[in-house]
Amino acid sequence: MYKRSSRFALCVAAAAVLGTSACDSSDDSPSAAAPSASSAAPASPSSSPAKVRTLDGGMAKLYVRSVRKNYPDLDHISDDSLITYGNAICVARSTSAKAFGEQAKKTMQELGTTSTQTAQILGSADAFCR
Repeated sequence: MYKRSSRFALCVAAAAVLGTSACDSSDDSPSAAAPSASSAAPASPSSSPAKVRTLDGGMAKLYVRSVRKNYPDLDHISDDSLITYGNAICVARSTSAKAFGEQAKKTMQELGTTSTQTAQILGSADAFCR
């Protein structure tokens, strides 16, 4: 289970950096990669489609508990910051691959985390946004 979780986190980080779907399980389908996003700015939660799920209530608590349990090296980040950046990831993921990548970079810069730590935050948030 942990091997699968860490592999997922690495795929999410790669997708964030590359702006494409690095975790696609299809073989050599040309439509497997996520299409490039248009130059439009990422949508805010209020203007996003109704399918956008965010970390609120019980899901936010489970997300924070999961991060705290599985990634003790992230203990310097407050619960509120984890939820804020987790929600930003949820919204960016529903917008475009480009927005997701930009949000990943912003998260890493503003939280001062390594790429591995950022992947852990992104992977956990992505799992709980669904």
